[in-house]
Amino acid sequence: HLFSDEGYPLLSCDDVYQRYATDSVKTLHDKNLYHLGEDRMLTTLLLRYFPDMKLSFVPEATCYTIVPHTFRVLLRQRRRWINSAFHNMLELIQVNNSMCGVCCLLSMKSIVVLDLVATLILPASLVYVCFILFMTLFTGEPISLFMLVVWAFVIGVQVVVFLLRSRWDYFWWFLVYALVGVPVFCFILPVYSFWHM
Repeated sequence: HLFSDEGYPLLSCDDVYQRYATDSVKTLHDKNLYHLGEDRMLTTLLLRYFPDMKLSFVPEATCYTIVPHTFRVLLRQRRRWINSAFHNMLELIQVNNSMCGVCCLLSMKSIVVLDLVATLILPASLVYVCFILFMTLFTGEPISLFMLVVWAFVIGVQVVVFLLRSRWDYFWWFLVYALVGVPVFCFILPVYSFWHM
């Protein structure tokens, strides 16, 4: 058993620990789960084998990380994260129905399926947005009101957060992210990750 500093068990079942510490990783799916996303898989195993218990967030926890200092390191990190998240979502879909809902409307399993689909179509959706913008700006094709409302909502939520927090410098970083970060994080990194699954 593993225990926290206060003596509370972190892993309360040897069965979960044995499944987590397995060396019999043979398939590509298992390699992505146990070698790339071990922290996600541990949470999934806890949800699977302890359906009557709940996981909770501890805001007092302190975590340190080393930020990628080169694009190559960022590329490798995101490949690990995207691939492990994708494979872990496939496992979460198989967890029983004990996962909670969101806003009393959707089951968590529905949210996982939506997240899985969004992860898969992220690069294609960016290409679609670029195509819509090209058609609107260069061919004079009218843009639909629905698309304008969706884009206004996505950008508007960010602007409201900046205003509420009085962080005017975030406007500059948001512009940098929109021009540089979106193509990198929504197209280049996901495509690279899926290609090197």
